[in-house]
Amino acid sequence: MDFIKNALKMTLLAVACLLLFPARAYCYIDPGTGSYLFQIIIAAFVAVSFAVKLYWNKIKKLVGRLFAKKEK
Repeated sequence: MDFIKNALKMTLLAVACLLLFPARAYCYIDPGTGSYLFQIIIAAFVAVSFAVKLYWNKIKKLVGRLFAKKEK
């Protein structure tokens, strides 16, 4: 009985893989995709810049503590 259950599971897994990952995908990248990706990159850069500006003093203090000379 376990053999039949395992065989059924493997068969369903194989069928799912064949349906989810086809051998060929007939698609294209249209011209608007490039500008959309460019906008995403610019937005990510602006977001990171804003986050660094917002937490700049905390970052400076952390780096200062990490590289400070310890007095004995």
